[in-house]
Amino acid sequence: NEYKSYLRTMQDISDAISDNNDVSSATGTTIDVSEENSNLKRVSHKLFDKLSDYIQTELSGTKDTYALLQEMNELTSDQYKNLEHSTHQIKDNLKDLEIKYKLLLPYLEQINQIGSAQGIL
Repeated sequence: NEYKSYLRTMQDISDAISDNNDVSSATGTTIDVSEENSNLKRVSHKLFDKLSDYIQTELSGTKDTYALLQEMNELTSDQYKNLEHSTHQIKDNLKDLEIKYKLLLPYLEQINQIGSAQGIL
């Protein structure tokens, strides 16, 4: 509300300057606008130009930060996909090793039996 009130007051002052009148209705005091008109316009334009530049810079920085975060998010997502793929490969390899171990288990037991029999002799 204060901001809207401020904008209305600034608009009233701007309208009064444009009309070459005084700004008594906007501020409650009488100012001779005709003498200060060009200086006030120049200063007002400088102010709004600098404010515009500042806001543009802030928005540009925010936009760049958002783009960086988006790129980092995509890279992280790709990394997680690669990790998921690697995890699936490891899981499949472990299953294969378990199957091979089960197939070799009878032979390993025979080797142990032969080793025990040899130790007895």
